[in-house]
Amino acid sequence: MKLYFIFTVCLVGTSFGNSLAQKQQVTLNLKNVSLYELFNQIKEQTGLRFLYNAEQLDGLANVSVQAQNEKVSDVLNKVFSGKALTYDCDGKVIIVKKQEILPQTIKAKIISGKVTDYRDNPLPGVTIQIKGTAVGTSTNSSGVYSLPIATSDAVLIFSFIGMKTQEIAVANKSEINVKMTEESSNLDEVVVTGYGVTKKAAFTGSAQTVDNKDLMKKTDANFMKSLEGSVAGLQVNSLTGQPGAYASTTIRGVGSMNSGTEPLYVIDGIAIYTDKMGAYNKAGTGDMAASPMANINPNDIESITVLKDATATAIYGARAANGVIVVTTKKGSLGKARFNVNAKVGTSFVGKIDHNYRTTNLDKYKEIWTEGLTNAGYDGEDGMTSAEWLNAYVMDWYNVDLTQNIKSVDWLKEILQNGFSQEYDISAQGGNENLRYYISGGYFQNTGIVIGTGMKRYSGRISLDGKSGRIGYGLSVNGALSDINNTMTESQYTNPIVAVYDIRPFEQVRNEDGTYNTNVNYNPVAINDKEKGDKRNQKQITLVVNPYFTYNIIDGLTWKTNAGLSLIDLDEFFYSSIYNPQYSGSGMLGQRNQERATTLTITNTVNFNRTFKDMHHLNVLLGQEAQKISYRTIYAAASGYPSDAVFELDNASKPTGAGSSTKASTLSSFFMNAEYNLNDKYYLSGSFRYDGSSRFGVNNKWAPFWSIGAKYRISNESFMENTKSWLTDLTIRGSYGTVGNQDIGYYAAMGLYNYGYSYNGKPGAIPYQIANPDLKWETVAKADIGIHAVFFERLTLEVDYYNQRTKDMIFDVPLSYTTGFGSILKNVGEMENKGIEFLINANVLRNKDFSWDVRFTGTANKNKIIKLATEKPIENTLTIRKVGEAYNTFYMPEYAGVDPETGEAMWYKGQEGDEKTKNVNEAGQRIVGSADPKFYGGFGMNFKYKGFDFSFDTSFTLGNKVYNSGFAFDMQVGHYFLGPVSNYVYDNRWQKPGDITDVPKFVAGDNSGAETNSSRFLMNGSYLRMKSMVLGYTLPKNLMNKVAIDNLRVYISADNLFTITAKDFIGFDPQTRSTGMQSWAYPVPRNIMFGLNLSF
Repeated sequence: MKLYFIFTVCLVGTSFGNSLAQKQQVTLNLKNVSLYELFNQIKEQTGLRFLYNAEQLDGLANVSVQAQNEKVSDVLNKVFSGKALTYDCDGKVIIVKKQEILPQTIKAKIISGKVTDYRDNPLPGVTIQIKGTAVGTSTNSSGVYSLPIATSDAVLIFSFIGMKTQEIAVANKSEINVKMTEESSNLDEVVVTGYGVTKKAAFTGSAQTVDNKDLMKKTDANFMKSLEGSVAGLQVNSLTGQPGAYASTTIRGVGSMNSGTEPLYVIDGIAIYTDKMGAYNKAGTGDMAASPMANINPNDIESITVLKDATATAIYGARAANGVIVVTTKKGSLGKARFNVNAKVGTSFVGKIDHNYRTTNLDKYKEIWTEGLTNAGYDGEDGMTSAEWLNAYVMDWYNVDLTQNIKSVDWLKEILQNGFSQEYDISAQGGNENLRYYISGGYFQNTGIVIGTGMKRYSGRISLDGKSGRIGYGLSVNGALSDINNTMTESQYTNPIVAVYDIRPFEQVRNEDGTYNTNVNYNPVAINDKEKGDKRNQKQITLVVNPYFTYNIIDGLTWKTNAGLSLIDLDEFFYSSIYNPQYSGSGMLGQRNQERATTLTITNTVNFNRTFKDMHHLNVLLGQEAQKISYRTIYAAASGYPSDAVFELDNASKPTGAGSSTKASTLSSFFMNAEYNLNDKYYLSGSFRYDGSSRFGVNNKWAPFWSIGAKYRISNESFMENTKSWLTDLTIRGSYGTVGNQDIGYYAAMGLYNYGYSYNGKPGAIPYQIANPDLKWETVAKADIGIHAVFFERLTLEVDYYNQRTKDMIFDVPLSYTTGFGSILKNVGEMENKGIEFLINANVLRNKDFSWDVRFTGTANKNKIIKLATEKPIENTLTIRKVGEAYNTFYMPEYAGVDPETGEAMWYKGQEGDEKTKNVNEAGQRIVGSADPKFYGGFGMNFKYKGFDFSFDTSFTLGNKVYNSGFAFDMQVGHYFLGPVSNYVYDNRWQKPGDITDVPKFVAGDNSGAETNSSRFLMNGSYLRMKSMVLGYTLPKNLMNKVAIDNLRVYISADNLFTITAKDFIGFDPQTRSTGMQSWAYPVPRNIMFGLNLSF
């Protein structure tokens, strides 16, 4: 006992955190073991020795401990809580002893309360200790604690890993509730890579994480649209504002010309199928792609991590050329069942429509066409005035007498409507050390702002995670059904927007008897009649099943098997009604298209994660993976319906088409990843993956991909000690490596035949594609240098410079026709993306009642083609692919404005110089800009005052061009005889000598070529959008607790509240596909929603 007495002079309780032992970390998975066994396990891992009186430990209940790289002090605090034990220390010796009992002469009072995180979720395992003593406790699974206090001047210390330690004076309080906030340095945050989790402090790559609360600010079926402007380097481009519409995504620029450019999507470790699906999914055929992302309930998402550089993505090998987006869904938690209800209801509508983009009313229509006929020489011909000529033509062609009192129809108003949106989600989560669960169900409805459009989505999720000794297991199932009614986009007349811009203001929606006016070409109101109109329905079922199994071989060494099934079923039905002039004569047309995409994945990994001598941390992952993607489609069409009462194909009299196809590919992989950390100061990482794919030539089916990364935490150096007061963290990092792109189609390397050709009445086959046994992956070499700094524990700055070069780009290389083929796919091209991106997060102000946070992201990317298949550039009508230029470069005649004296359109002559010409055929094509923005990003703020919260987020692009191919008609100056005329043309047309304008003279039957593709229709696509704005109020907890409610928040939100565009932009919205092309796009709606978040 003499030895014991000497050691008792050591500091105890929280002072133990300052000893060497505090830095020791252990990984434990013990169930129902004695304290002796616990002490032995800690000793084996750390070398710490325990001294104790066996009599004091005898009779104490066994304990169960689950810890992953936790400090020894935290483990002991949890275990000793409630056992009247405490500990002293001396170096690497821990003395266990009985906790001091408060003297009976002092009347103790009980302090109780609840500890929650910043989302008001209960925090189990928080340590509460009386300052200066060894007396303490910890919160239970519900975050609740109680502690006897001897004196009213006591101070309680609340501590939890990853959270800021708080000290609170007891004074005369009997209840102290605490909300823990995250450490401002974020060093204990983690990066989810899909195959595992890495501490952000040790991560040498470039990645950014967005959590659920940011996703939920915006109301959209496709959660990817919430990321616009929130992630540096990420671009989300949407052609249409239709509910559930597909949105293309690029990370750090477009990296390929003929292969896929979308990132790889991984949900809970399972790569899912995201290719466009649908009979009319491609640009030019309707672009009605069904988006699998729109079938994921954002309420079920815990976080989204965007992986960018080689260190972050190389472990995905052949699929990671365009970056990786890792979606982590919500899982169960310890404690009693906790229910969350989220509900919101609101409306969507079109904001103020650009006056310039509207067509004129009837009075202006008659005025400008009368003027156009005069300019064409009609006035006085055959003794008739221009107005009489106009009326004669309209009477002859449309049977309308303009001299009568004709109603002017605003056709745009006829097809637009106020939409209705509602979303409901309920979830339950809870569990114990053996089994945790999360169950949810959701319903989403969005009626579109264009008649005939809208969607419904039903979703559900269940997640189970269990442990039994060294074995872990789990299962997650995500399922959803969406029912979508959408319209064609672009130039199809069944698109109401297209139809509207080809209807004159004197044409009426209905006849005098109330029936639809079918003399109107593709009358959009009739075609979209709910009962008798066209049908354009898509039903999409998605299912993701993910079982897993883990086995803790020894402490720090874990085996994991992860299996995955991703299933997408698409059922489309299209029916062209009697109001559709394209098919009404043949008795209507019905089409049924069914597609199924199945992805099967099995992954096995072994992970070794240990710390040696309190300074060397090693994390090694070895793995094997196999994946099979299968795709099938069945299509049938028939016409000749005897009645419009039933729509099934069986009721049609004439089959008009049928077909089916199947395709599949396999991928086999072996990979490893290693991370080394010395003293939380020096970090090294490396990864290697060896992929084999069925998609490539027999000589190149396998390929290696790799990365190396390093990181240096300068702020942990001793010579930086004097900067701690203002420089919380400073690190520099760098990485280099290669990744691949296998998104080239299923059979691009194989020799193919087309079957079905008839030879003398017999079936046969003809060669269709020549094989290339040497075809291989496009490879992207990625280099990245980054800096991360935290100032005053308030301001976080991350800056990255990157250079990504795509090599072996795949092209169709021309062949001699003597081979019987026109071309062959070869690896010949190169492309480069390089730029700078940054992320700024600032806690401008934070105190008890008020907080103010600011976020700013920005990216400047430069895309350049390095090498093409031949020396010659690839010239198209509007674009050019040329070495030294960006992939999305516009190439067309350059418009030179209007001759002030004659009103004639002018262009710059030839391919260079300032000489002008009025003959468009003399105007050579010139490079006139790029669809790529020079700079893009987003800006946002969050405010909180007591129970109130307010936030807004914006997104922007600068320096990009947008070309509207529909302007050849929308901005016509007379060539489309009697066609509708835009307000912009009416207000700005040349009328007399000396007029300075960019709109030529309006001439009926104009043949000047003013409608020819040229930079006349090229606009500045820069914009600033108020993406989302939210105002909320959380009711006081003391009131809610009386009715057994943990949290109740009500709010109002607004999406797309306004968009500021460049002066020369005309249209609904400047955002379009990454190519910069747009025409007759579905407007982006504004959403106003009222909602509540309820937890109990």
